[in-house]
Amino acid sequence: MATGTAPDAISGQKPAGGPVGAAFLLLGGIASFQVGGSLAKLVFVQFGPLGTVSLRLWLGAILLGALVRPWRAAPDRGTLLLVARYGASIAVMNMLFYLALARLPLGVAVTVEFLGPLILTFAESRRPVDLLLAVLVLTGLGLLLQPGAALHDGGIDLLGVVFALLAGAAWAVYILVGARVSRRMDAPRATAIGLAVGALLATPVFVPTLPHVAAHPAAAALAGVVAVLSSALPYTLEMLAMKHLNARQYGILASLDPVMAALIGLALLGERLAPSQWIGILCIVAGSIGGVMVPRAARPAAATAGEP
Repeated sequence: MATGTAPDAISGQKPAGGPVGAAFLLLGGIASFQVGGSLAKLVFVQFGPLGTVSLRLWLGAILLGALVRPWRAAPDRGTLLLVARYGASIAVMNMLFYLALARLPLGVAVTVEFLGPLILTFAESRRPVDLLLAVLVLTGLGLLLQPGAALHDGGIDLLGVVFALLAGAAWAVYILVGARVSRRMDAPRATAIGLAVGALLATPVFVPTLPHVAAHPAAAALAGVVAVLSSALPYTLEMLAMKHLNARQYGILASLDPVMAALIGLALLGERLAPSQWIGILCIVAGSIGGVMVPRAARPAAATAGEP
């Protein structure tokens, strides 16, 4: 999912007031997404990871579309194309993440996926301190994915790790595009249109899932709850938060995502990680926080000239 560190994507925008409230919005979005991910694992048996994603996107798009009615004020063509890219990144990111989630504990899947946006923190940096922070992150990754890690159900699934890494790359795209969208449209409309695009892209998976929905109404109802917790609510909250948080505030708060995922996975799914894996998660979080806390040299004006 969806949150992550994107310093250059947001740094051109000063807080517009209410950063404390925006912090609660972002943390609420993170918690909502992770609770939704935990519940989603419960319906994988009926619908599979991709079927669950398609249901989530379609239900979320229908719900948010009915509430927001984004068609009342159509955006200009450039903004619409940008929102379409935002929606595509949502679909790809979530499909890959759910494929990873089917093979990995929630905390591990989110932490590995988090490496995608974390790369944005260190992108184009040549400072020695960033090299040290990168070593800290790699050390944490080694502790998290070490051979024979003491998970209650066995070792780490390598294909799940690959899916999580690809989801992380899509997450980085989502952050960069989403930050641009947040400066051109209000959050509810942008999220509604983005989810609609994501749902349309998931249609080839959604249609074959419909017969299973009819056969498992209770699981379908739970998928509806997942749609609210993992799509409509967190993306709207995050888009609102992007308007009022600068890069450092956003990055620090988003760095809590892996820890929150591990705690929610433990509380709701009983997914116990080894002590060394918890240390690995904390190393990655510390590296991310360090990356946004250490002051950076200002970029030349020409470097930001192309940003809307």
